[in-house]
Formats: sequence, C-alpha cells, structure tokens
Amino acid sequence: MLKIEKNEYQGIRYLLYYPKDFKKENKYPVVFHLHGAGSRGKDFKEFEGSVILDLLDKEESPLNEAICVFPQCQNDTWFDSFTELLNLVKYIYSQPFVDQKRFNASGISMGGYATYQVLMSLPKLFNKALICCGGGMYWNSGRIKDIKFRIFHGEKDVAVYPEEARRMYARLVETNADATLTIYHDCDHNCWEKTYLNLDNLKWLIS
Repeated sequence: MLKIEKNEYQGIRYLLYYPKDFKKENKYPVVFHLHGAGSRGKDFKEFEGSVILDLLDKEESPLNEAICVFPQCQNDTWFDSFTELLNLVKYIYSQPFVDQKRFNASGISMGGYATYQVLMSLPKLFNKALICCGGGMYWNSGRIKDIKFRIFHGEKDVAVYPEEARRMYARLVETNADATLTIYHDCDHNCWEKTYLNLDNLKWLIS
C-alpha cells in the first residue's frame, strides 16, 4: 500500500500520497492535481470515483513512482482561496524529498482553469502540465511558454467549450511552447477518464 497522509496547510485540506518504497533522503517527481467542481466540499469522500485517485496503488500505474498532492476546494471555486493555494504549491515545492526539476501539474475542468492560473502565477516552479477540459487567460500564454503541455478536450463538451482548449493551445504554439492538443471527437465533458487511463500520459507527466 502507498502511504497516504491527510494534511492541511493555511486552511486548504489535501491528500498527500507517497510513492512505493519511499525514502525521505531520496527525491521524487510531483503531481499536483486540482479537481473539478464535482469534488468540492469539506470531506474527502467527495473524491470517491476520481479516476486519477483510483489509479494510485495499482501495480501498473506510473503514479506509484511520484509524490501525488490532491488539495480539496472547500469554496465555490479555486479562486476563492487562490492565495492559499499558491502558498500550498510553494510549500510542497520546498520539501526536501521533491525533485524540483520534475514538479508537475494536472487539472480537470474547474481545476484546469485554476491550474493554468497557478502556472501563470508561478511559472518557474513547473516542468509539465496535463490539462483536461480547462481554459484560461490565453493572452498571457507567454508566461508559461517554458512549461511542457498535454491538453485534452471533448468535441461534444457543452460545459466547457472545446474552443477554450484550442485558444490556449494556439497561443502556446505561437510562443514556441512544447504543447500538444488532443480533441476526442466522440467525447463530451468527461474527457479525463480517457486521458488518465492512457498510462502513457502519466508516464510522460512524471518522466
């Protein structure tokens, strides 16, 4: 079993998963994941059914080799506690067991929007990001041009229109960022199941 801690930092509760055979003197890649609106609340039971969480501790999962951080939004949106969220990112980044060259982000829907904004606020901290059905201030894409991206969206999504992903991707390409865009033509809002169940995406994220 992976070691798991339930922690709180400046009012943000989060789950912290340690990799198998964790040794505090070693350094590990990090996946800092921001969930969507459906997991908001004050109980980690709201995380039940999360695809990325369900992958943890499965033998074939690349996430078993990483530190995985899952904060929970207790407000209406991540932006209601954004300063505290940034402070949590910096706190995790500063831990001695973190490989700062492999500090990576992941986010879906509401968490995808927040992930883009976290990256724009702290661009020097992150190496890679995987975004599902999110969007952001694409006119500020120059701030995150040195981060590697894999962006995913469902063509049939009416909760967050796929144009959000296309705009951000187009602006990143203009800045010569290392970015890819995958549009699932048979998919609606929930594009994250296909994305995370493709273990190649997770291998890429922590490599």
